[in-house]
Amino acid sequence: MPAAAVPSTHTTTWDLPRLDRSVASRIGVKTAFLLITSVLAFGLRAGALSTYGFSEDEINKVRAIEQYRQGQFVVNAEHPMLMKLAMWASVEAASTWNRIAPADDAIPLETAIRLPNAVAGAATGVVLFGVADLLFGAPVAAMAALFWAFDVNVISINRIGKEDTFLLFFFLVAIWCYERAKRIGLSDPARAQTWYTASGGAFGLMLASKYFPHYLGIYALFNVFADRHPGANRPNKLRHYAAMAMTFIAANPVVLHPATWLYWLHYVQGDMLTHHGHPYAGEIYANTGLFAVGAVPPTFYVHLLATKIPLVVLGATVAGLIELVRRRRERGATLLLMWLFLFLVPYSFAAGKFLRYALPMFTAIDVIAAVGVVAGIQWLLRKSWLRPEIRPSVAIAAFIVSTVGPIVAEQSAKPFYSLSQNRVGAHFARPGMTFPEETYDYGVREAVAAIAREAEPSGAIVSDAPAVVEFYLSTMSRPDLQVRALSAQGLAPDRTSWLIVQREHVTFENRDTVARVERERAPWRDFEAGGALAARVFRIPRS
Repeated sequence: MPAAAVPSTHTTTWDLPRLDRSVASRIGVKTAFLLITSVLAFGLRAGALSTYGFSEDEINKVRAIEQYRQGQFVVNAEHPMLMKLAMWASVEAASTWNRIAPADDAIPLETAIRLPNAVAGAATGVVLFGVADLLFGAPVAAMAALFWAFDVNVISINRIGKEDTFLLFFFLVAIWCYERAKRIGLSDPARAQTWYTASGGAFGLMLASKYFPHYLGIYALFNVFADRHPGANRPNKLRHYAAMAMTFIAANPVVLHPATWLYWLHYVQGDMLTHHGHPYAGEIYANTGLFAVGAVPPTFYVHLLATKIPLVVLGATVAGLIELVRRRRERGATLLLMWLFLFLVPYSFAAGKFLRYALPMFTAIDVIAAVGVVAGIQWLLRKSWLRPEIRPSVAIAAFIVSTVGPIVAEQSAKPFYSLSQNRVGAHFARPGMTFPEETYDYGVREAVAAIAREAEPSGAIVSDAPAVVEFYLSTMSRPDLQVRALSAQGLAPDRTSWLIVQREHVTFENRDTVARVERERAPWRDFEAGGALAARVFRIPRS
């Protein structure tokens, strides 16, 4: 397809009528809008970050920062350094603040660890606006930014100390730079090279956030389809990939250390796994290998999207998909359709499936839904059966209806955003039942504190989140309590065991033990989060 047949920028047909277009395109209005939405997005992501305790993955980051302070950087090496460096800076800033602030205003460690992701999540909305503005125009960009700010599923991922938020942020920065280069290169290919090089640098930071090179491959494949004959309007490969390599190494120098390569080798061989099995919808599935037999069913992500996205957004997404198919030869439509397909389909057949892996899918749906809302408003404003004087009111009503759903979902879910369900999901299962990962080790901190108050001397706390238990136990005056990993070590036969059972940690190795204990004993105490059972504790006297 010739380049001219696939525009590099949005066309005016995506815009609303002239009055709205002229206002929305003014730099001052865009800046004010982005400032307001960014503040809202940050507030929703950063509020009450210490409501729940650390997860196992976050404890790995805490330990990595402790090693960084001692000059040891080859730790938690399955993940790059960039996010951990940001967390380290956040922890040091919080420590400085806590030394001078009143005790009531101290920043908890949980907040300090998660704050960089909250910042990156809020900033992603700005970049998403920029990408959508280039490809679809200001109205679609504004709706996408609003959907992103209040997206309850996105917020839940932005509030945990995992790399996916940073990964997506720099991926979108890279796309924004590349698409800006495409636009400039239509008239000045030489000047566009600066933006192409910046895009390469952003891709390098993306890889320094998480080792997911297929993100780069997806965007490269899109460019092959969307711009088959770019001519001079394409990146200088040497500059583009040199920038990528330099930023990657600068933000992740540990990649040059041989110990990191050895760690990777053990990691990909599965040597780092201490237990096996991934719980989903009441069953346990294989979680080893890329395409394992007996893995989580391919319907996982479709089920996730259908039961967790607000219904009004799903409705707008359907309208948006219809509009994108109609405009499939345009660059923006091609990007969104390929993005959703290339994330949804391959991910659905991979063995490992996690809620946070759906972050790029939620992002694509926010933009597609924005396209649907704008297309719907355009359709209403063109209808001859609507009197001209009431058309603006109808358009405003459609906008309000579109935004109320996400806002209500966000308000209903806080602060345990990951447990949010739409009406369809709530009809079929309680929160945390279908997707046990939703509880992210909620309740373990509280369970450890309760056990530490009640346990007799020299007992054992048994859990498949042993690192979380060890961390919180270290903050309490109970050095006599032993910590055991349930899947690897089982119950303690020579002392009283306090067993912490969590649905997200039921594995092939421990399911028989858990089933036997639940059958023979009543729980000592239950711990809930957002109406979901997060952790259940059993007291088991020594044999």
